[in-house]
Amino acid sequence: MADNRNVKIRTRFAPSPTGRMHVGNLRTALYAWLIARHEDGDFILRIEDTDQERKMEGAEDLIYRSLRDSGLNWDEGPDLGGDVGPYVQSERVRDGLYMKYARELIDKGEAYYCFCSKERLESLKTVIEGKEVSMYDKHCLSLTPEEIQEKLDAGVPYVIRQNNPRTGTTTFEDEIYGEISVENEELDDMILIKSDGYPTYNFANVVDDHLMGITHVVRGNEYLSSSPRYNRLYEAFGWEIPKYVHCPLITDEDHHKLSKRSGHSSFEDLIDQGFLAEAVVNFVALLGWSPEGEREIFSLEELAKEFDYMRISKSPAVFDFTKLRWMNGEYLKAMDPEEFFKMAEPYLKDALGEGFDLKRIASMVQTRIEVFPDITDMVSFFRELPEYEEDLYFNKKMKTNPEAALCVLKDMKPVIEGAETFTSEALFEEIKKYAEEKGFKTGYVIWPLRIAVSGKGVTPAGATDIMEIIGKEESLSRIDKGIAMLEK
Repeated sequence: MADNRNVKIRTRFAPSPTGRMHVGNLRTALYAWLIARHEDGDFILRIEDTDQERKMEGAEDLIYRSLRDSGLNWDEGPDLGGDVGPYVQSERVRDGLYMKYARELIDKGEAYYCFCSKERLESLKTVIEGKEVSMYDKHCLSLTPEEIQEKLDAGVPYVIRQNNPRTGTTTFEDEIYGEISVENEELDDMILIKSDGYPTYNFANVVDDHLMGITHVVRGNEYLSSSPRYNRLYEAFGWEIPKYVHCPLITDEDHHKLSKRSGHSSFEDLIDQGFLAEAVVNFVALLGWSPEGEREIFSLEELAKEFDYMRISKSPAVFDFTKLRWMNGEYLKAMDPEEFFKMAEPYLKDALGEGFDLKRIASMVQTRIEVFPDITDMVSFFRELPEYEEDLYFNKKMKTNPEAALCVLKDMKPVIEGAETFTSEALFEEIKKYAEEKGFKTGYVIWPLRIAVSGKGVTPAGATDIMEIIGKEESLSRIDKGIAMLEK
């Protein structure tokens, strides 16, 4: 990872507590964490809660839990009784921090008080190409110091705006997108301090990034257009501009921006749907970044070792839900069986109730499911034989059909009925013996038996395992139902 700074790498994740953590936000946090860890740097968590109207109760705890569940530990912050807490902007507001810096800009002529009413601001809005646009006209910049003081003394509500030029261009360098130039006439005089005394996101994050020594700012490419405003603030203060790493858009499979309506746009959505946090993190890492080679499965530690942010793509990343399912399945296959059973047990109990060897059934499904909810449909036949069609008895490979299946079931019924040891191994030996006597391949006999006792074309276990689990009485009952179906 090329970097000509001779300083320790420091990155940050600065979410707003407005709801569940969007996949795009998780990726931002992950990339910032990986950049820091790759260079043995620091990763900072900062809660940007200055927009009090959008703040949701409990959202901060969701952020902490999502990061911890993802393995993204942060390095510093207020001491919370032995635990490192995040920095919280609203707490810094109370210290007058942001107002102090805003007034410093006013003194430099880089910002100014604006007393315009909502009605006047509404009148400035215009529609361009069907989109409502508002560009402030610098009306209050012409106020004299005496007029400003008079309004302040009278308690007239105000905001503090950035004073941007209207001519020329502003150019900045992004690590991914290269050099980008913006016409200054497009730079609105954005608000730095709102009428409630809180800083805007745009202002607070510049001040905090500088004070916290952030060297690399990682964020979505929707912030590319705002970067010139940020840079002008850095330059106005005389501060060093951090490196920018803007990440590509994440789209759904129809190439639309991934939205909450997709049902899997947040980390919590995916966990609720039975995905493993480790698999989600691995998948999200590949949404816009590619390692060298063809490998796709990485632990978090391996990602940190491998991660080079210069391999982040400019092109939109497609959230391929099928690929995520596959990747999660690979993680499930590699899980310790005891750990898998612990996580699968609630789904097995919900699907089967009591009276089954759940641990054995868990071992059967571990390599066959992609997410835990798949368990329900895969094992429900153990509890109750589903309705099925006789076409399931056709199998070209086994060269069997409903007529042949009927003969096998009739022949095998008394064999199974007379089995003294009702285990999978013992039952298989009886089936093998019968097949040899008749000159059949073993599969020719097993196929109709498995259809009869499961009612499914695909099962997580063979016929004899299924019979052992459901028991002799239920096995014979199901074979009788199969015979009755085929005799019609």
